[in-house]
Amino acid sequence: MFIRAELPGVKPDDIEISVEGDTLTLRGERKLPGAATGVSYHRREREAGRFRRVISLNAKINPNAVEAHFKHGVLEIVLPKADEVKPRQIAVKTAD
Repeated sequence: MFIRAELPGVKPDDIEISVEGDTLTLRGERKLPGAATGVSYHRREREAGRFRRVISLNAKINPNAVEAHFKHGVLEIVLPKADEVKPRQIAVKTAD
């Protein structure tokens, strides 16, 4: 399973990822640099503040093997399936 989140302006240290049961929670905070004195914005494309996303996972995963990579404002999370839900080969035995 693979999750990709675009988080421009967020630092990796400001991101928290947790997995509990069949739910992944992504929390963080976007901090914008302080506005210059006397500057007024008509519109800002990026909002500052805390965010939280809860994602339901459609399969059991191995929480010990989850990996997260952050590069150029994009967070990629790899969630390997748990061994018990992976398909397995079953040998066919002959009857004597």
